[in-house]
Amino acid sequence: MASTNNSVDRALDLLKVVARSRGPVRFTDLVTITGIPKGTLHSLLASLEAAQFLDRSGEGYRVGIGAFEVGTSMPLPASLREAVAPALDQLASKTHEACHLGMLVGSDVVYLDRRDTGEGLRFASRIGQRLPAHATGLGKAMLALLDDEEIAARCPKELPRVTPRTVGTRADLMKLIDHVRTRGYSLESEESTPGVCCIGVAVLGPDGPLGLSITVPVQRAHVDELSRYLPDLQDALARIHDVAVARQWFGSATGAIRSDAHTDGAVNL
Repeated sequence: MASTNNSVDRALDLLKVVARSRGPVRFTDLVTITGIPKGTLHSLLASLEAAQFLDRSGEGYRVGIGAFEVGTSMPLPASLREAVAPALDQLASKTHEACHLGMLVGSDVVYLDRRDTGEGLRFASRIGQRLPAHATGLGKAMLALLDDEEIAARCPKELPRVTPRTVGTRADLMKLIDHVRTRGYSLESEESTPGVCCIGVAVLGPDGPLGLSITVPVQRAHVDELSRYLPDLQDALARIHDVAVARQWFGSATGAIRSDAHTDGAVNL
């Protein structure tokens, strides 16, 4: 791998810290989180602010319009969001629950799109957020599409806990993955966010696993009751498959799409 520029690396790491925060981040907090000397941090923040990658207010720093412009120019997530939008719309309309589209990146889930409901599920994941795959129903569904060796390469033996209920070892994760593979969907209760449970299913896209999930407050449903949403999730997967076939037929610029598999909740795109 070619050597990288230290200043650019620091600036990008700094931008990621702010992007992954749920709100504005104060300068003092950035000093603590990043360990960057104050003088250097001031210069990096000034450059990012000048380029509109960050905005500064009295509350701290947040992501700016420049980062949005760059992020939304990435063709793959944009095309995925466009293609899956009707399926997400229908899924949210039928279930009246929060629905998410995610992509597996390394050992993390990156949330590409979501649909909210009138129930005010404020603690559901936001677009662009990244969470450890082993801590989410969506992530475990996508991991289950990989072979055991690939999962071992992505996930360390000791796994970080997001909440006290998050699975803590790769060995225990593999037991959960076996259940996901057997039943064709994953379940999660308060492993990524207190107060919510989730059911997830996965699809295999040209650039790796994608997933759909439904998230429900635990006050409204027990995790074992979420399988009632499986037909709706499978219907959404079928719609994604149909869109994929149509995009292939009309020569979509997103590349060749396989349409020869559509079984057990897994669709090859």
